[in-house]
Amino acid sequence: MNKMWKRFQKNIIAGVIFLLPAIATIYVIVFLFGLIDSFLGSFITDVLRGLNIITVEEGRIYFLGVYTPFSERLLGIGFILTIMLIAWIGSMRLRGQGHRTFSRIDQAFRKIPIANSIYTSVEQIIHAFAQERTSFQNVVLVEYPRKGLYTVGFQTGESKGEVQRVTSKDCINVFLPTTPNPTSGWLVLIPKEDVIHLNMTVEQGLKFIISGGVVVPPDPEEMLEREHLETYYDEKKMMVRVRSKRGDES
Repeated sequence: MNKMWKRFQKNIIAGVIFLLPAIATIYVIVFLFGLIDSFLGSFITDVLRGLNIITVEEGRIYFLGVYTPFSERLLGIGFILTIMLIAWIGSMRLRGQGHRTFSRIDQAFRKIPIANSIYTSVEQIIHAFAQERTSFQNVVLVEYPRKGLYTVGFQTGESKGEVQRVTSKDCINVFLPTTPNPTSGWLVLIPKEDVIHLNMTVEQGLKFIISGGVVVPPDPEEMLEREHLETYYDEKKMMVRVRSKRGDES
């Protein structure tokens, strides 16, 4: 009885661990949808009602005379408008328009006593992930701060000019970020033979550093070896089935 109960507990824990990311994702999406839509949806519904685009009859909303199943507000219209607004702001930023307005908004958030720390922290994390396509080339591993201890870093380029002439070695520029804020760190120039290149992507390396080593990227070689083993066992099972079938026929 105790063994069955322990096994049941293990199954519950394994199920929770497997389902928790999906449940958390769905919860966040539903929460954001409800928050945004309830705030803007009611406002837009009132505006449309004032413009006689929608009417309310017997507790139901009619959009341009067409019946809708909604009673309080047009569900989803606030969320859709928010997505369109974000896309419009993004297009303005990419085209370099509204720079003065965006600069004033940025300065306003930085002057608010409590909000400025949250604002700058989120901004730094976003900029760190955005650097994947600009500064960081790949993820490397170096023996630092002493032999036997390893530090994850990002290659930002190759050392040339005076550095290469003075050291008489082919060095690469490696940025060693701090945890959990990868936007701060220091630059080290390391000979190529002392650098270990990793297969993980820059985004995976950033997640590894920000999480303090909790989020460990999968090993591509280990996954490939596992796939080969699964293929091998599947072929073995297929051969056993074919032999047993031939034995039954004979």
